Amino acid sequence: MKKSLLALAVLTAITGAASAQSSVTLYGKVDLGLVLDSGNPQGKSIRISSGVTGGSRLGFKGVEDLGGGMKASFQLETGYCADSAAGQGGVAVKDATGKTIGTTTVTNFCTGSNAFMGRQAHGNLSGAFGEMSAGRQYSLGFNNLSTIDPFATGFAGASNNVIDPSGIRLNNSFQYTTPTMGGFAASGEIAFGEQTGNWQGNREAGAALVYAQGPLYVGGTFYDLSNANGNGAARKNYQLGATYDFGVVKIHGLVQKGSGTPTGAAHIDVLDLLGGVTVPLAGGSLMADYINHNDRTKFADGGNNDSNQLAIGYIYPLSKRTSIYSSFAHIENKNKAAFTVGNATESGTGDKSFDFGVVHNF
Repeated sequence: MKKSLLALAVLTAITGAASAQSSVTLYGKVDLGLVLDSGNPQGKSIRISSGVTGGSRLGFKGVEDLGGGMKASFQLETGYCADSAAGQGGVAVKDATGKTIGTTTVTNFCTGSNAFMGRQAHGNLSGAFGEMSAGRQYSLGFNNLSTIDPFATGFAGASNNVIDPSGIRLNNSFQYTTPTMGGFAASGEIAFGEQTGNWQGNREAGAALVYAQGPLYVGGTFYDLSNANGNGAARKNYQLGATYDFGVVKIHGLVQKGSGTPTGAAHIDVLDLLGGVTVPLAGGSLMADYINHNDRTKFADGGNNDSNQLAIGYIYPLSKRTSIYSSFAHIENKNKAAFTVGNATESGTGDKSFDFGVVHNF
């Protein structure tokens, strides 16, 4: 009887080990577009750009089934320049005193803070308890903004041309997300500045509560960036937005209030409003939105620099993986506002921009 029980235990252990599965997936994006910027006093800019709708990238995703409903996973993602693969020249070389002694050429990744694996690099552990993730990853506020923005923070109409993106990617960060219950999920994040003797300096923290079920998505987020001295908030963003898909049209709406006092700079007090639509049209999708950036900082403190952005775009799938696209956006700056129309990887050079290109996902 004891031998039978032992044999059964060994067989169960072997079967459990065999059932644990692991896989690694290679994926990527090639995005190339013709970009025409105008509205700069120095003249127009015409170029081929890599990463108009989203940064050209190469990535790896891996997952291992640990059994008992638990999984370990990772994601490593780097950008690259599909337009030239060229280095970034003219980068200053300085000596120990900070004096410039020459220039050099460094590798250019065109996205992800121009660093290898700079787009994403994190490890995750998930199970019935939810999911934990640590490394370099998108902030909760930026994910929510991208979800609600009709242009998904890409194209000429990227909302973060004028709306603060809550850090975009956070280094040295930890995130936790609860299991989804009735469509609701809550998340929290913290990214350490890692300054010896000043652990709060440049620390980033955030939280999110989202509801996604059927045609409705609602997301609210909070983002807090400590100043360099660690004794106050350089930036705080309170964001609330939603989308609803009626089938014939999808509506988008978002409001974000930003405040804070950066070290050595004036107090921030801004309110951003976004309204937009996505309409299925001729086999593709037509996108349009309007953003109002209301700088409520006192004029005496250098504020009242308002702006408005109007954007329209269209994307048409040639296949499940390849699409052609085009978009146009215009920013109206007031007083000393100096926002420019960029895209997913570029900040742009003028207050107007047009693009036309092809994107392939693999």
